[in-house]
Amino acid sequence: MRVLYIPRSSETRKRNRRRFHRALAGYVDGPEGFFEASLHGACSVTRLTLQRALALTKKQRKSFDAVIVNSRSGLEWEDPAAALAALEGFRQPVSFFQSHDRPGAIGDDALLDRFKVIFKREPFDDLSRYDISPANASKIVPTHLSNPMEPMSHRLRWRNRTSAPAEFAWQMPKDQDVFFIGTVSENRYLERMAAWQAVLDSGLPHLGGLLPKKEFAARVPDHLVTTPLPRAEYMKTLMKTRVNLALGGIGPFTFRHLELFWAGAFTLSTPTIREIRFRVPLVDGRDYVAFETPADMIDKIRHYLDHEDERNLIARNGRAAYERLHDVKAHGREIHDALTA
Repeated sequence: MRVLYIPRSSETRKRNRRRFHRALAGYVDGPEGFFEASLHGACSVTRLTLQRALALTKKQRKSFDAVIVNSRSGLEWEDPAAALAALEGFRQPVSFFQSHDRPGAIGDDALLDRFKVIFKREPFDDLSRYDISPANASKIVPTHLSNPMEPMSHRLRWRNRTSAPAEFAWQMPKDQDVFFIGTVSENRYLERMAAWQAVLDSGLPHLGGLLPKKEFAARVPDHLVTTPLPRAEYMKTLMKTRVNLALGGIGPFTFRHLELFWAGAFTLSTPTIREIRFRVPLVDGRDYVAFETPADMIDKIRHYLDHEDERNLIARNGRAAYERLHDVKAHGREIHDALTA
């Protein structure tokens, strides 16, 4: 199947030498990486910027069986009529990849009616929460963000397979009870501040803290702030920690969730993860544990510190769930089937 894919605009990405070289190698390990690797593995894909795609001749457009446009491609979605007018020249089925972090970000019927499939990162499990028609809700196919521990490529597709650390976290000796480190900005700070304050107040052995964005630093008390860890030190720390926190960010599901599942580390998460529809189920109490409030978080930390066998079983289950969830070939088949249905 020949697919024209209009990816995220390069104007929204940081430009530096490292990113330039990674782009040449075709790496797609940003938020869209898992979807894009799966798409390239299942279809014959041509990647064109929005400007180049819209400049194609009528004959060139006819060479594609389907079109997928990323929500961050540069189209002016705030003006649905204008965005749809720009896509009028494509007579084949056009689908939408809503790559935003927030589950609620999807668009309205005036926009979604145009698309054959809506590939949505981490959508709500309860589709009735969307103020869209049942017909458009039925178009939603869940996908999710990529794992930084598994860089993927749309050129080197042989790389796109599930990997594993040399040792899983549940196999390694522990020297720390609680670990979290994460960014704090306008849309992800109150919950993270409250959770980390509760850890400090508990007196439990801990490592980590918050990394406020420069423009937001004045709102975060100094005692909650830490310094960034090099990647190798970060991974070593989470592998040797008994209870790793995965606190919601812009959306409920973050890079950290995937890193912890990949590593086989016990994951204690904010509860909004339970509201998400994943490709395969992630089950609270089996694959991870969710807490309701900061006080409940501390209670659960203490419980699983005292129950190593339970903690390790959940960590192993989380890794097994990751292998089902982060399956590029399986997701590629889902994408292909949705486009051809």
